[in-house]
Amino acid sequence: MAYCLIFPGQGSQFPGMSRGLALDQGIPGDLCALMAEGPADELDRTVNAQPAVLGVSVALWERSGFHAPAAVLGHSLGEYTALVASGCLSPGEAVGLVKKRAEFMDASRPRGKGGMAAVIGLGLREVEETIAQVPDLWIANLNGPSQVVVSGNRESIDEATPLLRDRGARRVVPLKVSVASHCPYMAQAREDLGAYLATVELKEPCCPIVPNASARPETDPGRIRGLLADQLVQPVRFEESVRAALAMGIDEFVEIGPRSVLAPLVKRIVPEARMEVITNDGH
Repeated sequence: MAYCLIFPGQGSQFPGMSRGLALDQGIPGDLCALMAEGPADELDRTVNAQPAVLGVSVALWERSGFHAPAAVLGHSLGEYTALVASGCLSPGEAVGLVKKRAEFMDASRPRGKGGMAAVIGLGLREVEETIAQVPDLWIANLNGPSQVVVSGNRESIDEATPLLRDRGARRVVPLKVSVASHCPYMAQAREDLGAYLATVELKEPCCPIVPNASARPETDPGRIRGLLADQLVQPVRFEESVRAALAMGIDEFVEIGPRSVLAPLVKRIVPEARMEVITNDGH
């Protein structure tokens, strides 16, 4: 059976996420302690959450037995685990790259004022029309027919929340992130990451990667490198990415990460999809 590996991103972290795993990818001891015991608010910081999620996801994948995928994709940060699973990067190289990515994102301005929120129960057009009334707020993730994530100024999210509910949103849920990803606030981070990626060797993947920014299968390391940088300022096109994998003839998806956040999205996009989940949260 052809299967696609999918990896979650920032927000899937939690204290205890590393339980029973051998983390040998260059994760420092102080971060290992945070992953094991928290506190949660410190673990949720971008500079800690990103290498933590990557490290746990890679460790789970290494022992999963799913080493011959027909395609791989990740949600935002999860794209870097996909690079490891496809052979583009070693685990240690990926950890080093993600640490730099997190630093660039954390330094982005306006520092400390960015946030993200998931809008449940509205389609893209309704969300776009509603947030057009609010400054400094953009579409960040296209997760499915009725789940869109917005990103921007936290005050703008607060202002937009009652407008979105009045429009028909069932819920507007703040995400466990400390920056506003996939929006113009990340312009400098995109430039910095692009310059750093130019120094990083990406090997040709063993299978196609479906990057967030293009939502189509890619195998050229140069294009993949450019799309990794573009991802910081462009929406995560997750629904399109899942459909791109389906168009390749893939009939099974395997989510691997600290906890499952993508499997429910896949099932809403393609109810008939076969789904397997490998996590470390006891479920």
